[in-house]
Amino acid sequence: MSIGRIYLIGMPGSGKSYFGRKLSEALNITLVDLDSAIEQKENRTISEIFAADGEAYFREVENSFLKEISVQHEEIIVSTGGGTPCFLDGLDFMIQNGVTVFLEADKELLIERLISKSHRPLVQGDTEKRVEDLLKNRLPIYERAQISIAHREVDLLLDEIKSLKS
Repeated sequence: MSIGRIYLIGMPGSGKSYFGRKLSEALNITLVDLDSAIEQKENRTISEIFAADGEAYFREVENSFLKEISVQHEEIIVSTGGGTPCFLDGLDFMIQNGVTVFLEADKELLIERLISKSHRPLVQGDTEKRVEDLLKNRLPIYERAQISIAHREVDLLLDEIKSLKS
């Protein structure tokens, strides 16, 4: 059975990159970390892109690259940026082309993780307030994912994905 495309979505700091690596190892399927891939393609950091060209430009590049890598791979795991599903019909595209997995994480854990990572452009400044605002705006979108998990157990997720495919 083909697993197909798996899109990991959730807040910055929810563990999408980490969990994506674990899932990739377990399935022996290519993992694309969307933010890292964009940085390589643009030859600059996400923060530099935001500063030089703005969020709208970044979202266009992000959406275009999401579609490009999806078309190129029948089986792939994509660790998306936190905003990927929230702009330019990103979530609808992912639902139509694969399985979306929302990695849930509570506000306190997100704040703790993000405070130590100052390179994230959307959580600069008052991290607690930004996380609250992002959660308020993005949670209704994330909750539309086909699978929502609070655990980080690869085997349990694989069972859920397989049950969707059958």
